[in-house]
Amino acid sequence: MRKQLAVFLLIASVFVWGIWCGGQIFNELMVVPIWSASPPESLKAYRQLPSIGGGLFFPVVSTLFLLLAVISAIAAWKSARRARKWLALSAGTAVLLLVVLVSYLAPLVMSMFQHSVAGDLPAAEIIAGVERWKFGNRIRLIVECVGFVFSIIALRVWSIESAIEENL
Repeated sequence: MRKQLAVFLLIASVFVWGIWCGGQIFNELMVVPIWSASPPESLKAYRQLPSIGGGLFFPVVSTLFLLLAVISAIAAWKSARRARKWLALSAGTAVLLLVVLVSYLAPLVMSMFQHSVAGDLPAAEIIAGVERWKFGNRIRLIVECVGFVFSIIALRVWSIESAIEENL
C-alpha cells in the first residue's frame, strides 16, 4: 500500500512540477513582457486591465508542487536507495523556490506595481526594481526547470529500483 501511495504521489509531483514550469515559462514569455515593457507606465496600464479568472494559479499550484515534492519524497524514502538523492533534490528545490518566491520575488514585484500606481517612487527606481525582478525571475525559472528534471529522474530511478526489488 505504501509503495502504491508513493507511486501516485511521485507521478502527481512530476505532473504538477510540469504544470508549474509550463505556467512559469508562459508567464515569462507572454505576460511579463507586457507589464514590464515601459515601467512605470506599463505596470499602471497592466494593473488597470480587467482580471477575470486565473487568479488562483500561483498560490494553489505553488503550494501543491511544494507539498507533493516533499510528501512524495517522504513516502518513497524508505524503499528508495538510489533515488534518495533525486527525491531530496526535488523536494529541496521546491522548498528553496517557494522561500525565494515568498520572501523576495513576490514582495518586490508587488511593490513595483504599488509604487507605479501610487506614483510615489521615481521612475528610475521602479525600472531598476523591475529589472531586478526580471533577472531573479529568470534565475528562478532555470532552477524550476532543473527541479522538474530532478523530479522526473527521482520517479524514473525509484521505479526502476522498485521493479528490480520486486523481481528478486
